[in-house]
Amino acid sequence: MSKLFKSLVAGTVLSVGLAIGSAGEAKAVSLTGSATITADNHYGFFYGDKDGNSLNFVGRNELGAKGSEGTYNWSRPESWKFNVDSQDYLYMVVWDDQSVDETWLGEFNFSTGQSGVSKNLLSKATDWEYMISKSANPFSLRNTVKIEDRDKGFLAAGDKFEGNVPKNGELAQEIQTGNWIGAINRGANIRSTGPWGQIAGISQNAQFLNVTTADRQQRGTSKNTNYTIFRTRSTVGELSGLPPKSVPEPTTAFGLAALGLIGATSLKKRKVKLG
Repeated sequence: MSKLFKSLVAGTVLSVGLAIGSAGEAKAVSLTGSATITADNHYGFFYGDKDGNSLNFVGRNELGAKGSEGTYNWSRPESWKFNVDSQDYLYMVVWDDQSVDETWLGEFNFSTGQSGVSKNLLSKATDWEYMISKSANPFSLRNTVKIEDRDKGFLAAGDKFEGNVPKNGELAQEIQTGNWIGAINRGANIRSTGPWGQIAGISQNAQFLNVTTADRQQRGTSKNTNYTIFRTRSTVGELSGLPPKSVPEPTTAFGLAALGLIGATSLKKRKVKLG
């Protein structure tokens, strides 16, 4: 058997092996995302991998208790545009001002940008999990932050600064060592859900999710000394119904490999005839 023929056969066998090994393997799809979010009292919105090693910051709400449009910072939601991989997770980092009550609410939309298919993901207890941080509530650290080190954002005249979004390094450590549990539903986004009522611009099917870090009977007190991190229970693609692409199935892979073998055999025959 000639060296050329051996090389062709070996290459085809290798192709078969690689095709079988990668058949059905999921590949991330780039998605165009939008989000409409609010929180009582503050949030930082991120996306990234499950372990928090590659967090990407999207945005936060007002720096103080007063809203840029509504009476309170939670009265009107913020809207964000971003690009995300279908295999990424969403994160909400939420903290409170240790008074009255606390929650967050959101609606997220994703599309592939190719087929025009668009899917929604809501703040629902079935789709999110959360953990309570070991690090301090940013509200309790507010007076230690220099003016020049404050997050960029809206602060109403006469309003008081209520803390920075925790940094990526701190969040990654919390995410990797935290005790993750199922989110708690405080009620649907309808008028009867107090004390917030219905938030305009977000689906009525979205749920206010509990962010209290103290005992459930201790909402809105100085005992809320930590913050909460929420994470989608699965990837954006799986939860929104936009699954990632897959490489060719085994039948397709074998078909391609077979063509390689036929080509190699033909070349061998031609060489014999010419010789």
